[in-house]
Amino acid sequence: MKILVTGANGLLGSAVTEEVLRRGHTCIATGRAPQPRCADATVYAQADLCDPQAVQALITDTQPDTVIHCAAWTDVDGAELPENREQVFAINAGGTKNVAEACRGTDCKMIYITTDYVFDGTDTAPYPADCTHFAPLNVYGQSKLAGEHAVAETLERYFIVRTSWVYGTGGKNFVHTMLQLSRTHDTLRVVSDQIGTPTYAPDFARLLADMAGSDRYGRYNAVNSGGYVSWYDFACAIFRTAGIPVTVLPVTTEEYGRSLAARPHSSRLDTGKLAGSGFAPLPDWQDALARYLAAERAAERAADWQSGRAAV
Repeated sequence: MKILVTGANGLLGSAVTEEVLRRGHTCIATGRAPQPRCADATVYAQADLCDPQAVQALITDTQPDTVIHCAAWTDVDGAELPENREQVFAINAGGTKNVAEACRGTDCKMIYITTDYVFDGTDTAPYPADCTHFAPLNVYGQSKLAGEHAVAETLERYFIVRTSWVYGTGGKNFVHTMLQLSRTHDTLRVVSDQIGTPTYAPDFARLLADMAGSDRYGRYNAVNSGGYVSWYDFACAIFRTAGIPVTVLPVTTEEYGRSLAARPHSSRLDTGKLAGSGFAPLPDWQDALARYLAAERAAERAADWQSGRAAV
């Protein structure tokens, strides 16, 4: 199978690229940078997804069976700045529409990664995969919802996959931020009234690769299993699992302040449709966290060893 991955240099896109290659598929990795992050990609193409002709040429020339569309503007607070709004929509809505139209022209399926932020989080019950009570609170959510509409209106063979709280190697994420802050702070204030589920990028990537070989199209929610937690709960689990003695204080969103973008209080996503369609649920989020921290420690040891060799 030939799979094209957009945003292949990003946190999720790089995990998807690695998973596609691990399965022995042909991987066409695309990104804005002139060089790929994953040197093993079968083909790498520098691509501007906001250019419809360039996107059409890319997909026509490479003829993928599936496009996994990971590329996105993900700076939620930065999206609120007036000078960024046009670019946010150009990437998340316009770029997605360009990819969808190119997929339609070459009859390949598309997997679009979207977000819990398409909902306002006022419901305490988990949002089902086919929920259409959209009410994004911020520009990022609005732009990703516009991308959802573009895919559904353009294609018949598509997956729209919502996720939340993604973390992994090689990008800004909550776990990395907590670990960095613990080096300079003994006490941290973390929001306790926003509820969701962490999602480990390599686990999510395995699901997306499964979908690439499936025809069970539609809208899905995908997060790690193990229940719902607050950011405060997640932070406590990070430090407990890592064995780092940091005091974590729970605060409300209002008490925390700082953020430009409003965020939903409930990001609870119902993932039941996955099993109903024959897809394996993602592993428990606490197990995923332990694996991520172990991988980070191994990478640090390897880097220290390489540094030591270079100094000899």
